[in-house]
Amino acid sequence: MPEIKCMVEECKYNDGRHCSASQVDVCSCGCSHVTCANETACETFVSRN
Repeated sequence: MPEIKCMVEECKYNDGRHCSASQVDVCSCGCSHVTCANETACETFVSRN
C-alpha cells in the first residue's frame, strides 16, 4: 500500500504522521458533488482513547 500521511493526532493509526492502518476507507460527507477535501472523511479513524 502507498504511504499515507496522517495529521490526526487523536487517531490510533497515526504512527509518526503516517497511517499504519492495513486499509483506508475515505468517503464523501453526504455531498452530491465533492469539490474539496473538507467534503470528505476518513472512515478508518479510530480514537486513541
